[in-house]
Amino acid sequence: MLKNIPPRFVLILWPVVDTCMRTISRTRPVRTDDSGIIRFNLHRYKGHTRVLNDGSEIKTGDTIIELHLNNAWFKRRRNLYLSASQSLREFLGCFAQDLRILAHQISSGTFGDITALRGSTLLYVAARRLGFQVDELPDSLWKKGARFYMAGLMQVYHLRGEELSGLREKPWELKEVWLSRAALLAKYNSKYT
Repeated sequence: MLKNIPPRFVLILWPVVDTCMRTISRTRPVRTDDSGIIRFNLHRYKGHTRVLNDGSEIKTGDTIIELHLNNAWFKRRRNLYLSASQSLREFLGCFAQDLRILAHQISSGTFGDITALRGSTLLYVAARRLGFQVDELPDSLWKKGARFYMAGLMQVYHLRGEELSGLREKPWELKEVWLSRAALLAKYNSKYT
């Protein structure tokens, strides 16, 4: 068994830990009925000034949206027995729909002046397809702990359930993803329906 992958017998605790983490971080749903794939919370950016690939700057004190996956969405779909490619298509489509809703909310001023969206994910390939900039995270204890926690969530909730052999065969990397306000609105606000 690879290191940094939770043993299966421990995974019974992951839904409880996930609920606690969601409560502590005060995530809220993009959709009022919480049926979407995205949950989020608002943060003040605390790092050094960061320039994204599109030229947008994120400065210390700027308000950013921290993205989280709604694991209940995956739990509801686990019993649909979709193939991996069907699951990926549905995941990308639903994520894009929620980004459209979020773009509309941001453009209407619902959250004040948002500079960017940010997340940490093992699903960075999908994030890149949705328009996110993908960056390496520095090696740290936080990165190792977050990867361990997210690997457990992937095994309990996500995409391929028991077929997540790739997670055990080769470790997935935890990456940071960014999408500037300008890029979000350019890509998703005009398509909001």
